[in-house]
Amino acid sequence: MPTLRRLGAAVGASFVLVLLAAAPADAHTITGVTPTNYKSEVVAVSPPLPGVHVRLLDLGNRVELTNTGAADVVVLGYQGEPYLRVGPGGVYENSRSPSVALNKVTATTSASTTTTVAPDNATALAPPSWRRTGGGRSVRWRDRRTRWEGPAPAVVRGAPSQTHVVIPEWLIGLQRGDVAATVSGRITYVPGPSPVPWLLISGVLLVAIAGGGLLRRWGPPLSAVMALLVAVDVVHSFGISAASHDPVLTQVSRVVLGGIVATLGWIVGAAAIGPLQDEREGGVVGAAVAGFLLAAFSGVGDFSVLTRSQVPFAFSASGARAAVAVTMGAGFGLALAALVVLRRHPELRATEASDPSSD
Repeated sequence: MPTLRRLGAAVGASFVLVLLAAAPADAHTITGVTPTNYKSEVVAVSPPLPGVHVRLLDLGNRVELTNTGAADVVVLGYQGEPYLRVGPGGVYENSRSPSVALNKVTATTSASTTTTVAPDNATALAPPSWRRTGGGRSVRWRDRRTRWEGPAPAVVRGAPSQTHVVIPEWLIGLQRGDVAATVSGRITYVPGPSPVPWLLISGVLLVAIAGGGLLRRWGPPLSAVMALLVAVDVVHSFGISAASHDPVLTQVSRVVLGGIVATLGWIVGAAAIGPLQDEREGGVVGAAVAGFLLAAFSGVGDFSVLTRSQVPFAFSASGARAAVAVTMGAGFGLALAALVVLRRHPELRATEASDPSSD
């Protein structure tokens, strides 16, 4: 059965590709933001600064401040030193601020924290040395004050199924002229949902789609499933990237290059739709490979979406969970349906063997 052997080899190669790509890239989390049970939110800017708006991005991993006023706003760092400046002249960074180094992603990491040593010339007591980093009226930065790092606190470990305020108030200092202001917020532990309902949906889809291989006309329904699977994962991927609110070109490149396994699955899946509709052997193999790639990378790789309350997604968290459930069920279902079809229809292999164009 050369076709079945080729199918097994293709799926095996897909599995190796998923393993190699998913581990360093944190599976399908193409923005680098993982789902969590800790909700960070802005409470107020006190006193209010007209024209100044603050919001959190990436589940609290980044802060965005927009200043449409006539005077610059200075963001204070961890030691109260001038850290960032934004206003009519653009965005500036104080190169002598220790917060500049502390907020960069570094190579020295543990499971829950990042550590950085500030350079020798970085000191909170030194006069600011402003370096222009961009134009516009908005600045974004990573801030350790607005996100939870480290193991779960004792109150969460004691009652993980309950909601707890773990940081009642985090503070970021601002300065506009002689006016000092403070951005305040809080971090709340919100327990995640049960994955059981979503796994049931995924299981039902898997069985139903795998059973499609038993139909007399199996090509049209399986090709429709293949099209649906690709469409769902495309929306899922761009929904993750759009949650960052980065420029559109950045979002697109992040999806295409950062989720290269999913992109390969889309290409193979889209190419398989026509041959699968016509019930040709190439479409069956392509559907199996694409289905397995997407189910393993975008489905199983994003399993934490089903168990965490805070999900990086531009739409609702339920939408992200539904996408993961559909991707797992439809993807693995297509792979199994392909196996069923090839076992039940040996004429596909016989046609290929007798086709002179296959030589």
